[in-house]
Amino acid sequence: MRFVIIFLFIHHWSAAQIISYELKESWSFSEIQQMYNDNGIPPESGEINFEVDGYKILYFTPDHTGELVLCSGAIFLPKETLCPSPVLSWQHGTESLDEGAPSNVGNNYNDLIGVLAASHGYIVTMSDFIGLGEGAGFHNYVHADTEASSTIDLILFGKEFAYDQGVAPSNQLFLMGYSQGGHATMATVREIEQNYDLEITGSAPMAGPYSMSGVQREMLELGIPYPNPGYLPYVLFAYNNIYGLYDDINDVLQFPYSQNLFGMYLGQYSMYEINQMLPSIPIEIFKPDYYQDYLDNENHPFKLALMDNDVYDFIPQYPMMIVHCSGDDNVAYENATIAYNAFIDGGAENVSLVDGGSFNHTDCAGLAIIGGKAWIDSMANICKPEETSVSDLDIAKNRNIIGIFDKLGRLLTQEHTHNQTVIYFYSDGSYEKRYYK
Repeated sequence: MRFVIIFLFIHHWSAAQIISYELKESWSFSEIQQMYNDNGIPPESGEINFEVDGYKILYFTPDHTGELVLCSGAIFLPKETLCPSPVLSWQHGTESLDEGAPSNVGNNYNDLIGVLAASHGYIVTMSDFIGLGEGAGFHNYVHADTEASSTIDLILFGKEFAYDQGVAPSNQLFLMGYSQGGHATMATVREIEQNYDLEITGSAPMAGPYSMSGVQREMLELGIPYPNPGYLPYVLFAYNNIYGLYDDINDVLQFPYSQNLFGMYLGQYSMYEINQMLPSIPIEIFKPDYYQDYLDNENHPFKLALMDNDVYDFIPQYPMMIVHCSGDDNVAYENATIAYNAFIDGGAENVSLVDGGSFNHTDCAGLAIIGGKAWIDSMANICKPEETSVSDLDIAKNRNIIGIFDKLGRLLTQEHTHNQTVIYFYSDGSYEKRYYK
């Protein structure tokens, strides 16, 4: 493994800044094929074109106050590429365990998406979001602004990082995510379109709670059993950390939840373990007086916080495919229809909605992710190894190589480019950095 720490002067205006990166795992062609076999991934999901390196990343990103905090994530890179690779940003679903975050490269479910997509030819970035993995503070669960900023910062940094590792990024950018990741994907698209000079080639938000203050809130208020009762206190604790919803947790939650529940969201317990500690009807954790005030007061702090994290108040300008199963028992399908209808009514021309069928939230995930990735593949420009050579690139770009140099500026021949990063200089004044083994 390789571990690198980079010291930087952080200016007040800085966004993403790398603190360290570590090569955690590498996957050979045979190991990637085994992942296909072990997980029942259909061959149509994408061709294995490259071996893959997976890195754990630590970087700075602003929290809800605007202060820079430590955040962790992962980057998966295809190896020995010869032409620019598109960037795919994956946003993970609900996670309470630090070790379940993407930065735990080589040991969690996010590896499957990262490795397979990178083997197809994508540069894959995955933020843990603030407060998960090795990041600082409490996790800002379904907080739109910091989901977006931590994702965008890693995309921007990931492009530079990939280039430094010899993998040139193209100008194509794709985003996709499921559940919380669907919400984060929608929030990120909105932020990019409103405030960044980035073009999105396509995005696929899937099964996300886009209407936090509407249908998702109403789903939890029904007073009936819910498959994941741990979601509600996760939102409560996260939003209190951000918006200051209450002064004393004993005024909000009933005993024993007021005493021991918060500590279960500090990264050491899984959502399954948390769910086992809770009543199946989520609202039963609340004190009656608090919950009644919440129901009666349209300006209740919790309701206002939920409203602040609705993520369909914009008109997507770039292609978007919203995927959701109508049988979703965790995140109401109406989240998708409300967002879609708002976009179409606002004049969006490149937005579609796909109903994945009557599958529940868990069973829908695999189908939605494969479908979303296939849609992204239909737009991605990926050159396969057998299709590309240095001379082919020069002809295609109508330019000639005028010199090949190592990182110290020493002139090389093509035969002496192995096991190092080299820089190609071209007759049109451009240059490319590549790594050869």
